[in-house]
Amino acid sequence: MNVINHSNQEIIRLVHPYACSTFSHELEVQSPPGVAIGHVRQNWHVCLPKLTVENERGEPAFKIVGPCVAFFTDENFELVSLNGAAIDRPFGKIFKPFSCCGLNAGADFVVRFPSNLDFKMKATLLGACILIDFIYYDKPKNPVNFVVDLFNVDCLRLRM
Repeated sequence: MNVINHSNQEIIRLVHPYACSTFSHELEVQSPPGVAIGHVRQNWHVCLPKLTVENERGEPAFKIVGPCVAFFTDENFELVSLNGAAIDRPFGKIFKPFSCCGLNAGADFVVRFPSNLDFKMKATLLGACILIDFIYYDKPKNPVNFVVDLFNVDCLRLRM
C-alpha cells in the first residue's frame, strides 16, 4: 500500500510480506520508499490482540493492546509502554468507532497520538492501523491510497 502527498508523490510505503501463519503478521513502514523507518509485529495471545511497534532498527518502542471482544461499542487498541504495567496510562489509541452518527461517523478508524511523537512513529502507527484492519476486520478489497500530512497532526480519521 502507498501513501501519497498532495503532489501525488509516494511518501510512505507499507510492506506486508505474505505469511502462511495467522499468528505472525508483520508490516514494514518505509519512507522514502525503500528505506525502513519502523515495523509493526503481531504478538500471539490467546484472547487479546497485541502488537509491538518497533523503530527502524527493529527495537521495540511501545505496544498496542486491543479488546478481547467488543459489541456495540468503540473498539479501542491502546498504545502502552513496553512494560505494560497496570499503573501506566495509555498515551494514545487506535479505535474503530461503533457510532453511526456523531463526530466519528463513517470513520473506519481513528488514530490518536501525542502531537510531539516522532514522524517515523506516526507513520508506523498509520501502518499499525492498516495491519489491525487487515488482521481483525478486513475483507479483501482494492488497494487504497491515503493522502496525509503526518507532521502537524495528533489525530487521523481513516476511511478504508
